[in-house]
Amino acid sequence: MERFKRHAVICFAIFLFFAIVGIFSPSVHIGFFGYIALLFFGTFFTTIGVAAGDAFRRFVKPDAIFTSGAFKTFKAKIFWMIGSQCIGWLIGFMATQGFMKNVFGYYQII
Repeated sequence: MERFKRHAVICFAIFLFFAIVGIFSPSVHIGFFGYIALLFFGTFFTTIGVAAGDAFRRFVKPDAIFTSGAFKTFKAKIFWMIGSQCIGWLIGFMATQGFMKNVFGYYQII
């Protein structure tokens, strides 16, 4: 449960940043409720994606990593630390974009 809360706070902070950037952007005009919907549904979908990615990571993470060099070891450790969560966040972001487009009719959000 603590991980889920941490993921939710991080996703909320990212979408709060997106909403603030969108407010001051001269090319994006979705209105007050559009930004509130972006903040709420963006946080919801990406939190679900990150939590699913984290569960997948914990299930398939190898016990040992064997590589031929320090840089490959570094890349492998970074991937197994945050890779699947980032992929889950990206899938949640695409779900947010599709939801905002198909349900609310906002075509250009970010």
